Order: sequence, then C-alpha cells, then structure tokens
Amino acid sequence: MFISGLISVEALLIALTALSLGGLGLLFWREWSETAPTTAAPSSAPPDTGFTATALLLDREASAVLSLVRTYLDAGERYSVSLAQAGQSLPTLATPDEIGIIVKFLLAENAKMQHEAGELKKSLEQSKSQIDKLRSHLAEAQEIGMRDPLTSLRNRRCFDDSLATELANARARGTALSLVMADIDNFKRVNDLFGHQVGDEILKTFARVIADNVRATDTIARYGGEEFAIILPETQVENARLLTERIRAELEAMQLAVKESGEQIGKITASFGIAELDDGDDANALIQRADVKLYQAKCEGKNRVAADEMAA
Repeated sequence: MFISGLISVEALLIALTALSLGGLGLLFWREWSETAPTTAAPSSAPPDTGFTATALLLDREASAVLSLVRTYLDAGERYSVSLAQAGQSLPTLATPDEIGIIVKFLLAENAKMQHEAGELKKSLEQSKSQIDKLRSHLAEAQEIGMRDPLTSLRNRRCFDDSLATELANARARGTALSLVMADIDNFKRVNDLFGHQVGDEILKTFARVIADNVRATDTIARYGGEEFAIILPETQVENARLLTERIRAELEAMQLAVKESGEQIGKITASFGIAELDDGDDANALIQRADVKLYQAKCEGKNRVAADEMAA
C-alpha cells in the first residue's frame, strides 16, 4: 500500500511539473511566434536611414527575445535533469525522512523554476511592448521613405513598385490601365523669376489639384523635378483623357500670387501625355509611350493633353 501510494505521488509530481513547464513554454512560444517580426525581401533601392535604424533596433530586440527563450529552455532542461535524478532515487529510499528530503528538493526546484518563469514572462512582456513600438515606427519610416517630402505624393521608388503591381493586376483581371505623365510648363522660368520657394509652392499646388480629382484607387507620384505621374487602374484612355483635361483646366484657371508681396505670378499651366496599357507593354514601354505623348503636347504648344492613338 505504501509503495503504491509512493509511486502515485512521484508520478503526480512529475506530471504536474511537466505540464506546468510545457504549458508555459508553449504559451510563450505561441505569443511570440504570432508577433515576431518577419524579414522582408531586400529592395534594390537604398533604404531610408530612419527605416534602417528602426529595423536594426527591431532585430536586436527580437534577438533578445530569442535569448530569453533559450535561457528558459536551458532552465527547463536543468529542471528535467533534477526530476529524472529524483525519480531514480525514490525507489531506493527506505524511510519517510529520506522521501521527505526528495520531496522538499523537488518543491524547492519547482519554486525556483516558477520564479524564473515569472521573471521571464515579465521580460517578454516588456520586450513585446518594445517590439510593438518599434514595428509601428518601422511602418512609419517605411511610409515616409515612399513619399516625396515636398508634395507628400508617392516618390519615384513607390511609383515603380505601384506600376508593377497594377500592371500585374490588369493582366490577371483583363482590365484596362492608363498612365498619365504630366509636366508643369515653363517651370524653370518661374523659378528664375520668383525663386525656388515659390516654385516649391507651385509644385505643391499642382499636386493638390491632381489629388482632388483622382480616385482613392489611383496612384499619384512625383516622378522627378516638375514631372508627375498618375496610374489609373481600370481606366480606358478616353476616360483618362477626360480626367486629365479637367485637371489641366483647373490648374489653368487658378490665379496665383506671391504670398508675401501679393505679386501676381501669372497663369501656370501643365502638359499631359496619356498611354493605355497594350498587350505587349511592360512598365518601361508604357512609360515611354506616355512620355512620347507628353513630348507631343509640349511640341504642339503646351497646356494641352495628348492621348494615345488608341483614343482615336
């Protein structure tokens, strides 16, 4: 009767401890596997400095979490060894005092393990909070790195990514896609006459005019200097021409003046070229065809829209 009872106590202690250890380990691992940062594919463009710094901090914090988990697993392994040694000793013990010593030892080891687990949980919670903040900063840095700082539009890098995505979507869905290239007319003359600060304000004004006329699904980017690009998914060239004509007319109708002096700047206009995605087009071919139309608009007198031959 005593031996049977003793075996049950031993089995119960080992089972309860194993369940406690395994449960905590699985809990921690599940929480962190769901929130741990993933490694993004490398980009060919140089990374933003803020983005890179935040990514490094996030990587260090993730490494610290892995170190904490390894520490916990090592402690669990030591505890398992103690349990195994106690399990081997129990059958050879003859007196209740000797058995009591083993039980006290196991209880002490269990208390130690529970304390270490508690400390680990606190550390993991702190790291989780830090990682959440870093991931938020990382997303913000990434977003900033994809925008033009002057106009807040998408930058050239983002334009390239967006155009590749929209081309793939158009191919997969069998839908139309149009690309508009726009350039402010005589922009160098404006800069020479009124200075670069006024030039910057004109760029921002043109960006707002475009943004006020497109859909949320469209992509506007500052392509470079005074040149802008508009990606219009599910849009045939004729509808793109109507949209672009509205933007052109709205810009032409604006009365602009220097804020400080009130000096009239005069009429600001822009020229536009439009191309619709053709079967043989890749991104470069589509951009080139839109650029050809933009050049045509400039050569025909500026302040006009030249559309792809497909509109004829």
